Amino acid sequence: MTQQHAVIREVIDLHTFFEAWLGGALPESDAEFARFTRATDPDFTLITPDGEVMECAAVTAWIRQSHGARPGFQLWTTDHRIVYAGNRCALVTYLEWQERDGVTTCRISSALFTADEDAPNGYRWRHVHETWLKPT
Repeated sequence: MTQQHAVIREVIDLHTFFEAWLGGALPESDAEFARFTRATDPDFTLITPDGEVMECAAVTAWIRQSHGARPGFQLWTTDHRIVYAGNRCALVTYLEWQERDGVTTCRISSALFTADEDAPNGYRWRHVHETWLKPT
């Protein structure tokens, strides 16, 4: 699998995990949750669409405690684009769509990945910046 395909595969796979974890389709276990912790760098940061900056520990705690909190939740990504690809890192943009309680929202996300052979698909999430996409 090429670097570009591996990074986009990681975006899709982790969002598939989020949908299943938050929706409660996955068992609430350390083994299942390890999919998230193996994929994120210990220095991971997230800037939410509302401008909140979250460090790895806060994001991890929030995801862990949110198991099953969104029954019927749907989550998918589209429009994946490799903005930059180097030997040990990649920058990707994509649209993240969420549907909850009959309401669909979209955000554009930029994600920085670092290569790590022990991570799923060979890449760890290092930084994500999300911005609400205005409805058209």
